[in-house]
Amino acid sequence: MQLLTFTLTGMDYGISLENVESIESKMNVVVVPTSPANIRGIIRLHGEILPVFSLASRFGLGNIAVDNLVVVNVGGMKLALEVEKVKEIVDVEDSRVLPMPTLMSGQQCCFNDVASCQKELIVMLDVKSLVSQEEQAAIRKMISDNTSDK
Repeated sequence: MQLLTFTLTGMDYGISLENVESIESKMNVVVVPTSPANIRGIIRLHGEILPVFSLASRFGLGNIAVDNLVVVNVGGMKLALEVEKVKEIVDVEDSRVLPMPTLMSGQQCCFNDVASCQKELIVMLDVKSLVSQEEQAAIRKMISDNTSDK
């Protein structure tokens, strides 16, 4: 399995490379006052309007210095995830991927596994469970409301 690794508040996280559409440099985010929780605003990328999702806000980490955006596909919708810094792509053997401990998986259900890579542990983010169906609907409405008259 290949993981794209990145940092949030100095901790390593990973996303399965198959869920990653692109990696972008920090961009100017247009703030939309009616944005759903955890959505910082929108960006225009290659002619598309994408919502910018704050992982730091979702996980209660406070403000972070954003260097990169990781564009992922969540339920057929592209979403730009704010990360401190993209690190690298790593190959992880399936035998080195372990389930998230039960005590930690309940509240933060978007963390599904932990990968042991060299001497580090990488918390794996499940992008499919990052945004609920209700949140996806609210995000789609926000984008529609802000692009329909343009």
